[in-house]
Amino acid sequence: MPFGDWQFWIVSLLGLGGAWFIIKPFLPGKSKSGSCPSCASGTASKKKKGQRVGLTIERKHMQ
Repeated sequence: MPFGDWQFWIVSLLGLGGAWFIIKPFLPGKSKSGSCPSCASGTASKKKKGQRVGLTIERKHMQ
């Protein structure tokens, strides 16, 4: 391994950065007790559950 070559270190750092972006979504994140990190106000609204509908291939309701 060419440890003295500066290009080796640049490519290695880029590889580690790429691996971090691939692995990061799979790591558990910190939860702020119900807050929404993507909301501007930082508060999360509860998701509204829609009405469940069971449909078949013929688009008839299942009983």
